[in-house]
This record gives sequence, structure tokens and C-alpha cells, in this order.
Amino acid sequence: MIRKLFVLASPWFLFFFASHAAAAEKIRVAFVSPSATQSPVWIAKEAGFFAKQGLDAEVLLLTGSPRMVQTLISGDIDYAIVGATAAMRARMRGADVVMLATAANLSNMKLLVGRDSGIRRLEDLKGKALGVSQYGSDADGFARMVVEKAGLKPDKDVPIIQLGGHPQVAAAIAAGKIPAGVLGGLALLTAQKSGATLLTSGAKLKAAALSGSLATTSGRIQRNRDSVMRFMRAFVDAVRYFKTNPDGTLPILQKYMGGISNEQARVAYEETLEVMEDFPVPAERGIQAVLDRESDPKAKTFKPSNFIDLSFLREIDRGGLVDKIYRK
Repeated sequence: MIRKLFVLASPWFLFFFASHAAAAEKIRVAFVSPSATQSPVWIAKEAGFFAKQGLDAEVLLLTGSPRMVQTLISGDIDYAIVGATAAMRARMRGADVVMLATAANLSNMKLLVGRDSGIRRLEDLKGKALGVSQYGSDADGFARMVVEKAGLKPDKDVPIIQLGGHPQVAAAIAAGKIPAGVLGGLALLTAQKSGATLLTSGAKLKAAALSGSLATTSGRIQRNRDSVMRFMRAFVDAVRYFKTNPDGTLPILQKYMGGISNEQARVAYEETLEVMEDFPVPAERGIQAVLDRESDPKAKTFKPSNFIDLSFLREIDRGGLVDKIYRK
């Protein structure tokens, strides 16, 4: 009798579980470079945090922050891990882009110089070309900040050229086509293998900047706030996983950073660990730093709060971390 009931019930169970699986919401999430600050979305995918929240996420690489912002605006992707500068510029120009979180509030960018560049100090950059991924990217913003720190003028004293992406910058340094470049992620290792050396970094300079910023559109929030809330819960869980589970994180870094060795993954992990926030709140001073670097007079009419929506993190927060990090 029990066996008969089981046979009769089996199709119902199969239908139930198939329907449940089919109910997972499909989303597309893009990240701008294979850098460990981009890893919360990789972890959310691989460690099952997206699935736990009923999300079937396609996670893809799309280089160049300005290009990614345009893709986000067009609706071809739902979420973007993107350079804050590009997202904020789009917002200032009236685009429907809003930042929800950030992995770090210090720049993760690094300035590398070629083996035969002759550059030993920041001041030696004068008259030398400095490569970045794209104008308006985090790399571009960091490059201009470093040049100004050296008492030089971007473009006038130090020509800043865009090469399309971090891999292209690394390749140009390795080939000796440019003496210096700003890099992040896997491209950093490529340049170092060619003999390029680190001149300075965002962490060393304590450069206020948002790294691994998460953006979406206000339209998506209005259409399906519950979906965005579930995404944010997965994102926060992934950040916590990164901070507390290096053994689980390293294989994920290896997968998304081009099959790097375990040793290389550990270096990338430890570099990121020192700047990644415990709770992914964008700091006001990091947003303001982007505004301060803008040459467009319109930037002076905006406040940091014009670019972010902290309501999701506030709902998740249980320890007052949102205000503590935002105001620091």
C-alpha cells in the first residue's frame, strides 16, 4: 500500500520540485575586471548565496566601466560591479544609475612601472605616458590623483592614455610601449611577470575611493524591490564569507581570475582583505573624493547621498554599521 502511494505521489513530487527550480529568477551580473574586490558576486554564485535567495545568476566579465554603465542603462545586465567614477558621471548626466554597496572604501588600484622605464619616484612620471583602462574608470581617477600628488598636472605634465582594459595596459607595459600604467586584478600579475614593479598603491596612499562598487538602476528597484533585497542579502553574505573563509574563497578566486595558482590567489586575497569592509557600505568621503576630482562644474551641485541607496543595507544591518561606515 505504501509503495503504491509512493508511486502515485512521485509524479507530484517531481512536478513540485521542477516547478520550484523553475521559479528561480534569472539575473545577469557583470564585473569589470578579474580583481578580488569584484569577488562578492563570484562567491554569491559559487557558494550558493544567490540560489538561497531564489536567484539564478549569470555572472560575466565586461571590461571598461563606462561601457558597463551603458550596458546597465540599456537593461542588458541587471547589476554591475563597476567603477564608481563612471557610475557617478552617468548619474550626474541624468542616467538612471544608483550605487547600492561597495566592497572597499580605499582604492585597490596599483601604479606599476616598466622594467626599463627609469621611474623610481612619483615625480619621475613627468613627461612619461601613463596607461589606464578607460577614461572615467577607477583606474583613470586613481592615475589623476597620483599625478596631482606628485605636484604634476594630468594630461599636461603626464599624458594619460586609455587602452581599453586592464589586460591591454598590462600588455603595453610588458611590451615596453608605455613606461607606466594603473592596474588591478589579474592584469597586475601579468605585468609583474614581465619585470614591472609596484611604484605605489591606493592602500599605501590611503586613497579614498570606492572599489568593487555595486550598481543597478532605480527603475529595477521600483519594479521589483523584493528581488533587489534578496540580491543584497546574498551580496552581504558573500562579503562575510570572503572575510571569514579564506579556504573556501581561494578556489573561487582561482576560477574567476584565470586559473591562477593557489599562491597567487592567496596574495590577491590578502591584499584585498586589508581594504575590504566588514559590511559593504560606501563611505561618504570616498564618494566626495570622486566629486572633488571632477572638472565639470555641475559636480559641485551634487552631494554623496545623490548617488547611493542605503535602504537595503539599513534593512539588513543589525549593529548600526551603515551610519558608522558611511560617515567615517
